[in-house]
Amino acid sequence: MQVRFYNPHPKLKEYVLMYSHAILTVEELRNTKFLPDNNTSLTLFLNKDYAVKDYFSENIVNHRITFTGQYSIPVLYTPNEDIHIINIDFFPWGAYSVFGKEQSSIHNITSHAVDLFPDLSLLIPDLENHLDDVEYCIEVLENFLLAELQKQTKHADDRIIEACKIITSHSGNLKIKDLCKTVGMSQTGFTNCFSETIGVTPKLFGRVARFTAVQNFLGKNPKSDWRDILHKFDYFDQNHFIREFKHFTGAIPKDRRQWEALFDPLKKAVDEGFVNDEEQMKKYRDAALYQILHCLPIKKKA
Repeated sequence: MQVRFYNPHPKLKEYVLMYSHAILTVEELRNTKFLPDNNTSLTLFLNKDYAVKDYFSENIVNHRITFTGQYSIPVLYTPNEDIHIINIDFFPWGAYSVFGKEQSSIHNITSHAVDLFPDLSLLIPDLENHLDDVEYCIEVLENFLLAELQKQTKHADDRIIEACKIITSHSGNLKIKDLCKTVGMSQTGFTNCFSETIGVTPKLFGRVARFTAVQNFLGKNPKSDWRDILHKFDYFDQNHFIREFKHFTGAIPKDRRQWEALFDPLKKAVDEGFVNDEEQMKKYRDAALYQILHCLPIKKKA
């Protein structure tokens, strides 16, 4: 795995977490799960010929540029060759603000980005001619985002942005009715506005935020036991956590070795030096850009 990060234009920093250029081998993709992380992304495939298949849904992704909405299920890709991509990761509210498009309709969906944002079609010929020039492609995509942002007359409500930050800072452990009081919105109005802007309900967003926090905690404290996790993250009991684990990963943790193996790919990537900036590493981990996990044993659907 090779990954390089790029910072977005200052005008986009409120909406875009970061850009990344990544090369993932067939074997790496077949053994890596991408878990929900409360972000959305725009992806440009740099391969001349490419296609990836979602192991769980069996959907095939073969568009030059894709947009991935909020996911609350795991994704495991099987590619036809090594995958070479540029990824633009948005904050939870970022895509709504940049494109002005309601997000709940693309929950758990990876779409042909041109279908969602037609003006992207004008860029495809230029990008096709410069697929070997990563920085040029990033510049083209960034100029597109800036142009889209300038066209928008509405952006994410500041109260929704604040709510996202509060949910994340509390690792999802707070009551929605209390959050509504904090941001000054009725529960119905808040839920509707949140779902339109972010793509999922506040409750589901909180569940993902909590599970992401668990992953980060385990990454830093691999010797923690069940009691630490249940108490720290306010799961009702062990069965509650196992159900959440299964929902978000498609697998059930069975022993200590598997717990520790969850973070092997991330640790290996650090050891190999694909990130050499501690602050960037913290961004990667805490914002859960990829939430890389080993593919635990799962049964193929009949």
